[in-house]
Amino acid sequence: MMMLQFPRVLIAGNAGSLAAIRDPDISIAIWERTVQPAFAGLLSSRLLPIQMTSDIGDLAAALTHATQAAGYPAGGIRAALEADIVDLASRFASIMRIDRLDIRLDRITGDACRKFHADYVLARLITTYAGRGTQWLDGESAGNCDCAAPHDVREMRAGDVAILKGRNWDEERAAIHRSPPIAGTGEERLLLTISPERPAN
Repeated sequence: MMMLQFPRVLIAGNAGSLAAIRDPDISIAIWERTVQPAFAGLLSSRLLPIQMTSDIGDLAAALTHATQAAGYPAGGIRAALEADIVDLASRFASIMRIDRLDIRLDRITGDACRKFHADYVLARLITTYAGRGTQWLDGESAGNCDCAAPHDVREMRAGDVAILKGRNWDEERAAIHRSPPIAGTGEERLLLTISPERPAN
């Protein structure tokens, strides 16, 4: 089993901190921020998951169509959500030096990705608009994603934005993370992930 190196994490209150993911020693770059509490009002059992691939230049129009089709109610809050997603996608595309992105926006009600793991991507941007944020391992626990009882579990806040280094960038520096366990609690999350376009098989 590959033993991962302890991650180095950069956490700051500005968007520029996300670019630190290009540092060879950085596993996780986090921008601490707050988002509109009204985003939580978008959560509804009628929402369908959004999973799309788009050129960054076409994303705004494509996202408007996708959120409408997924059941997000029209209005200022949906427009603010779309604008934020386009902004984050543009930042991620610039940092990663790519033009096409895989984007997923989903209402989470259970323990999706409940085991600690590292993604098989170059990197992934994650933010939670409503509900609990993604958990990640720090310190000694970060060296083993199969650890039965990891300690040093850290949790992002709603609104925080992270770019997590994946195994396809650096096997030894990949960020170990998971969705917070919420099954059976009645909690919900509105989760956005952005990744480079997955190559065709």
